[in-house]
Order: sequence, then C-alpha cells, then structure tokens
Amino acid sequence: MFANERRNKILELLNRRSSVTVTELTGLFQVSLETIRRDLEYLEQQGALKRVHGGALSMKRMQNYTGLSERLAEHQPEKRQIARAALSHIHEGDRIALDAGSTTSELAHLLCDSFHKLTIVTASLTIFEILSEKPGFQVILTGGFYLPDEKAFYGHLALDTIRQLHVSAFFHAPSALSLNFGLSEHVKELAEVQRALIASADQVIVLADSSKFETCAALKVCDLSPRFLYLTDNGLPEEIRDAWKKASLDIIN
Repeated sequence: MFANERRNKILELLNRRSSVTVTELTGLFQVSLETIRRDLEYLEQQGALKRVHGGALSMKRMQNYTGLSERLAEHQPEKRQIARAALSHIHEGDRIALDAGSTTSELAHLLCDSFHKLTIVTASLTIFEILSEKPGFQVILTGGFYLPDEKAFYGHLALDTIRQLHVSAFFHAPSALSLNFGLSEHVKELAEVQRALIASADQVIVLADSSKFETCAALKVCDLSPRFLYLTDNGLPEEIRDAWKKASLDIIN
C-alpha cells in the first residue's frame, strides 16, 4: 500500500471516531511503528489530526445538527451518568444556571429529586417546565424570542436579563468540544446566550457525553479554559483524557 493511500485510510478512521492508536494502525496496515509515526507527523503538519502519546486525535470531525426532540432520545445512559455527577457540584440554596439541552434536561429532573431550595436561571422552556412546579425552587426564565426546534429563548431580551444576573455555576451543554476549536454550537442564537451565561457565572461546568469530544460544530462559543470543569461518561478514550490532561484541562466522570 502506498503512503498516500494509507494516510487517507487513517483519516477515514478518524472521520468515523475521535481517536486512533499507533498500535492498532501498525496491526491494521502491517507496517512498522516508525512508518505510522511518520504518517501521523505528516498528517499533523497538514492540520488533519493532533498527535498524542500513543496515537492521534481527529481535528476535523464535525457534529451533525439534530433538534432537541431527537437528542433527548440519544445517549440516554451517558447523559444520566453525567447529570448524576453534576449533582455533587450543587449545594442546597445555590443560585445556578442551566443551558438549554438534553443533558441539562436530565439534570433538571434530578434537581427536583435531590434539592428543596434552589434558584435556577435558564433560557430553556423545557427546563422551566420541569422545575417550575417544584416547591422551594425559584426559576428565572430569560424570555426573549423563541426557537421552536430547541424550545429555548434568545435575542437581546434574553441577553439583557442574563447580564443583570449572577450565578455560582453555569451548567453548559455544548454541541461539541475540542482542543483545537474549543466549545462549539450549531445554533447562532444559542451560542450568544451561552456566552452571556458563561460571563455571569463564577464557575462553568461543561456537561458533554464522550461522543462530543474532539468534534466541532459550526460556531465557536469560546476557548477551553482550565478554570472550567468538564464532566463526561466512562466511554471517553484514554488518548483524549491524556491529551486534555497535558493541556491542564480537568475531565471528571
């Protein structure tokens, strides 16, 4: 097999998943370790991947957009695991903000079962409906223009409300996240709301199932930050964990 053909096949693998290891590539192509290392070095120079210890991460894997109703049915066990992990970062009486999204909807249900008194800020109608009937919860819905596919509010009215508020923690559910492109979102209107909520919070806690790591959506929300916490499930490859740890980014599950 010629080098170009082998390199194209490596990229095909990375288009289907977020990472590959040197060991699996040497076995797959029946070539030496040095040959694979040269291939990965070449592809990194082309901006197609990022080399990490023992393998490589995709730099160009794009997430496809799906509406909230579809996402609610995807990766449910993983989202429940992440939502349960998020509970340890919340205390009775806290004032927090929840992003619009399927993982934060799981978290909203758990909040009702786990706490008696909270103040919650959200732009999500779905989350508002989950939380608003809970005695002892004060729920602030931002209002604004309405996005039916996301059941969320946006625009200057929503942003004006958020800028007048302060929360101890914002639980952010990005569409995608990667070392190269940071936190990203498919919907421009949601990205603007997310930036405002990040600015309003003492702590940003990112909730993302493992399928979202080292992928990109169309719109960058912000860079990754060591001051953020990143909560995920048990399915995240070790290659990604190692690369993020070297970048001083704290992944928790």
